[in-house]
Amino acid sequence: MKRSTRRLLTTTLVGSAGFLLGSYLTFQGSTMNWRKDSRKQRDLNFDNSDPWVLEKQWFQAQKREPRQITTADGLTLRAILIRQPQATTKVAILAHGYHHSWEQMAPYAKLFYDFGYNILVPDARGHGDSDGHTIGFGWLDRKDYVQWAQLMTQEFGSSATLVLFGISMGAATVMAASGEAALPATVKAVIEDSGFSSVVKEVSYRARSRYNIPTYPFIPLMALFAKQQAGYSYYQGNILKQVLHSQTPTLFIHGGQDDYVPPKAFHDLYNAATMRKMAYFVPQANHIEAYMFNRARYEAVLREFLGKLNLL
Repeated sequence: MKRSTRRLLTTTLVGSAGFLLGSYLTFQGSTMNWRKDSRKQRDLNFDNSDPWVLEKQWFQAQKREPRQITTADGLTLRAILIRQPQATTKVAILAHGYHHSWEQMAPYAKLFYDFGYNILVPDARGHGDSDGHTIGFGWLDRKDYVQWAQLMTQEFGSSATLVLFGISMGAATVMAASGEAALPATVKAVIEDSGFSSVVKEVSYRARSRYNIPTYPFIPLMALFAKQQAGYSYYQGNILKQVLHSQTPTLFIHGGQDDYVPPKAFHDLYNAATMRKMAYFVPQANHIEAYMFNRARYEAVLREFLGKLNLL
């Protein structure tokens, strides 16, 4: 073998190994959550400088009833239920974001509690107190949230009123759940804040923006690792297609300065949706910052949406 050929072969092999290793490490960093305990603790830590300090203090002071489900793939997922002082069959089921836990949802729990809802806040699979280390990016989680809705329907009855609300990855979760045929009819509305339209598009965007990694060949390799080790391919996670299947009234919320989930996802989702729908777009807001940007307006929009559906 000529020296030039050996050099070319060596360079090719080293380059291929580098692509494989880089793809695997990026897959591990993005899709496997090995530090979920410390990340939950991060959500628990706050001080008086936190803009949501009052809501977090309220959240931690509430009586919490544990709930759990066992998924089809054998995971035990855990949640807390916060009840209204007066009995009601209205329940808001909240979905937190990527690498967070139910503690992240304190501001939204307080908001829906003030709307008169009982609050169920799960830890997603691979997060917080729930089993697993694989992050579902809303795709695996969609069936988990169908199960949570079924559990609340069993507990509160077939005449219960359920609302699904999620932020970021949790927003993708509730949108994807709304397209499932098994979602109980007790789910009367979905509210998504800063959700993405496709798992592979979001993973590709984050790989480029955070790690400066080109889409090809890294994303196909990462998707292959996900299929082998996480049990699903990024390419399966078509949130927009789930929205097309949904007839549950949906409120779409997004910030125009979002550098985590591009605003294009919001426009694609809203324009494709055929159910009764409403949009709240905040040009100046970043990722999941629409509420913080203008609390009064955010609350008013949610009241308007739920009021039109007679859910207040």
